[in-house]
Amino acid sequence: MKNRLTVVIVAYNSQNYLEECLDSLYGQTNVPHLKVVVVDNASADRSIFPVLQARFPDLSLLFNCENLGFAKACNQGINCFPASFYLLLNPDSVVLNDAVGKCLSYLESSSEVGIVGCRVENPDGSLQLACRRSIPRPSTAFYRLTGLGWLFPHSQRFGRYNYTCRDDRETHPVDAVSGSFLMFRSEVLDSIGLLDETFFLYGEDLDFCYRTMLAGWGIHYYSKAAVTHYKRRSSAQDPEASNFHFYNAMKIFYRKHFSASAGPFKNRAVYFGIDCLYRLALLRNRLLRKSNVGSEG
Repeated sequence: MKNRLTVVIVAYNSQNYLEECLDSLYGQTNVPHLKVVVVDNASADRSIFPVLQARFPDLSLLFNCENLGFAKACNQGINCFPASFYLLLNPDSVVLNDAVGKCLSYLESSSEVGIVGCRVENPDGSLQLACRRSIPRPSTAFYRLTGLGWLFPHSQRFGRYNYTCRDDRETHPVDAVSGSFLMFRSEVLDSIGLLDETFFLYGEDLDFCYRTMLAGWGIHYYSKAAVTHYKRRSSAQDPEASNFHFYNAMKIFYRKHFSASAGPFKNRAVYFGIDCLYRLALLRNRLLRKSNVGSEG
């Protein structure tokens, strides 16, 4: 029997918080014909998985011998457990008040919508801005990186990237939602295919949403459902590698969708800007690491 919903969780050294995620998912979700699969990308410690299998007998596990990246691991889960709907869920997330069931009902009742994302909150209840985004075209990226979006968050022009010009307590169309909670219907796969495995970490959610939008599907931010996301629990394990993949994803996305229509000068300027941001991020991390030496104890 085809699953109604397949939830794909990609784990990589996530043993400290994966059980809490699954506990909230099973405890806060009442969806018939639900399949949950954890795809482990060669975690160093896999001792938690027998415990999880005992606690959640319906849980399926896939183990990779190496870290294949987020997109490829998601595609494995999707291919192995076909469903009418799919949810990509980060392992450092906690599901609140039947968020999965609410989003599924919303998607089932909205035939023109291909992807829905919920309200993604920090542990203090504040909104994580990345849960509703515009496509980072050069203009919106410029407003964000120059701080204009921060200075004028309610401006229709400058506040568009993270939709700070829209009330986050209202459901509305967006260009993209966050891969920490990204639910979509199977017909989207028929239209655009799977996640692009060129993206190793970061950017694959943005690319998937953009291709979905180009195929004519709606993408909605659904404000009546929420999860808590302990952002960067995983990336904090290796911040330099995380920064590399983040800024490399920016290059891949731009090259794939915008470079062909831009002139060589504009392309060089964009790549130079991304490289500068990457170097600044590395410098910031190194300075923070030095400042933390000897700060404990």
